[in-house]
Amino acid sequence: MKPGTHQFVRAVILFGFALFILKLLISGDIQKFIAPRMMPYVYFTLIVVGILGAIQYFKTGDEEEHENCGCAHGHDYPRSKVKSFLIYALFIVPVLTGMMFSDHVMGSSAAANKGFKYEMRNTNPEIDTEPSTDGEDIDPIELNPGVLTPKKRYPDLYESMSEANVIHLTEDNYIGTISLMEDHMEEYLGKEIVMNGFVFREDTYPENQIVVGRFGISCCVADGGIYGVMVQGAELNTYKNDTWVEVRGILNMVDYNGWQLPLIEPKDMIEIETPHEPYVYETFEFSG
Repeated sequence: MKPGTHQFVRAVILFGFALFILKLLISGDIQKFIAPRMMPYVYFTLIVVGILGAIQYFKTGDEEEHENCGCAHGHDYPRSKVKSFLIYALFIVPVLTGMMFSDHVMGSSAAANKGFKYEMRNTNPEIDTEPSTDGEDIDPIELNPGVLTPKKRYPDLYESMSEANVIHLTEDNYIGTISLMEDHMEEYLGKEIVMNGFVFREDTYPENQIVVGRFGISCCVADGGIYGVMVQGAELNTYKNDTWVEVRGILNMVDYNGWQLPLIEPKDMIEIETPHEPYVYETFEFSG
């Protein structure tokens, strides 16, 4: 392949990646891959890749000048067509597949691999878990200033949940609300709760028990996991996995693998359409 051909192919690859990113931005499908707080990096990448593609496309220069530039290394392109094809295919195939194939929303099959997330308390060996010497029952995690508890992450949400008679889970407070419920269950027992999500059940669940949840993303879809609440009641076996539902019920508590977790005793449960934005994203308020 001639040097000009190499430059053209490389420009096409860079423009292809730029167009792929632009497609995701215009369609809104980018939200299925990354959290909104990562968007500035996406825009930066789009601009840089576009500029590099333009530079590569309009790149000109004399081969002899490159060969004698005195930089102690060569500027030769691969001469083998097969080798060049294989190298460029590593970049072209992802662009083509990204353009051609539709996006897939993660559901119960992905949740079965990841499991649903809950607050992992007292799992850090550096945290002092010895009982208080003065006889008071004090949570060692709360005493450790280096541990960012849900109460510290979501101070405003914690206050509003404590005052509310009905807890509503929205796209904005979904992860924070579940984290606070798991960490301060005793404060919310008996309160009414309204939430939506898709149905997920593990093989070990009884027929009258499911999880209603949504995939939560911190940075990108790779770190996503299902954040949900267990629901226990009659006739839940009629709801298949991946069915989107809205449930209204009373908060209680259940033992799950040795963890005390929130449980909804449903009063009303209906099927709903899949939301336009099926994922929820992690946000922090922080409190000193």
